[in-house]
Amino acid sequence: MKKILIIHTGGTFGMTPVGRARTLKPGNLRTEINKFLPLINQIARIDIRIPFNLDSSDILPENWTEIYKIISDDMDAYDGFVIIHGTDTMVYTAAALSFLLGTVRKPVILTGAQRPLAELRSDAGNNLINAIELATFDIPEVAICFGNLLFRGTRTKKISIDDYNCFESPNYPPLATIGSKIHVNRSLLLQQASNVKLMPTYEKKIVCVRLFPGLKADLYYPLMTKNVTAIVLEGFGSGNLPMKDEQWIRFIKKAILDNIPVFIASQAYHGIIDLNQYVCGKLSKEAGAVATGDMTVETALVKLMLLFGNFQKREEIISYFSRSLAGELTQA
Repeated sequence: MKKILIIHTGGTFGMTPVGRARTLKPGNLRTEINKFLPLINQIARIDIRIPFNLDSSDILPENWTEIYKIISDDMDAYDGFVIIHGTDTMVYTAAALSFLLGTVRKPVILTGAQRPLAELRSDAGNNLINAIELATFDIPEVAICFGNLLFRGTRTKKISIDDYNCFESPNYPPLATIGSKIHVNRSLLLQQASNVKLMPTYEKKIVCVRLFPGLKADLYYPLMTKNVTAIVLEGFGSGNLPMKDEQWIRFIKKAILDNIPVFIASQAYHGIIDLNQYVCGKLSKEAGAVATGDMTVETALVKLMLLFGNFQKREEIISYFSRSLAGELTQA
């Protein structure tokens, strides 16, 4: 029987309702699992570790490092790893672990719940059982298991606040589907991650600006005097920015002149950023902006935090950013 380490980091999964208002607070995970899910011991030998117990909105890069070190230190001691995590920032943690672990030899599966394990109609038990069973498979990836699907960690977005199928992989198919049998699509698995070794060092002075009609670029010029390291602009469609008065083009040029790289993402979930498709995109590219390809915004931000934390030269960072390091980017 294979040996799996469950790393509990917090979130809805292990919370317990208290009082008439049924307010949720952290519960005793070991007790809850033994009470409600004794059958998991028929899947694998289970160890549980709780490095911290946080609402996922409070997760910090330092917490990513804690999880990364546990997995790295215990890689030879276990056949797979399951991380119980709050849904709100799960995709950020999955992306960070994907880049830090690189070519991971064993499955690292993140999961969680929309309702606590102790609640009626909870999805927690199903998600955990699926994640543990998938962690016994030969899946050398960091992935998210939720709602009977397995997604690549660097490709996943949270799309719903309360639906049990609250995650989606917009630009890459699910790695596995779970029904009466588990089907793993091995042709989709990451064959080998990049040989770029990233250490858990993060640059946090990265800003993401979501554009909307009428938003003035002037509001964001002060960023350039605040030691901001990089700026991500969430444009429209294939990365389009308003171009009527070219205020955002001037903004990009000023940022580049101040040695602050600008990256163009999209508010659309599906598709690839193409700055050559429309005149406004081409002007952004000529001004020096870099497209995020078909990366999710969340993955692009985590990637930038790590690249700027590991490298000094802007040209080197942009070169690595435009390469797929952990299956996060479709390249021609």
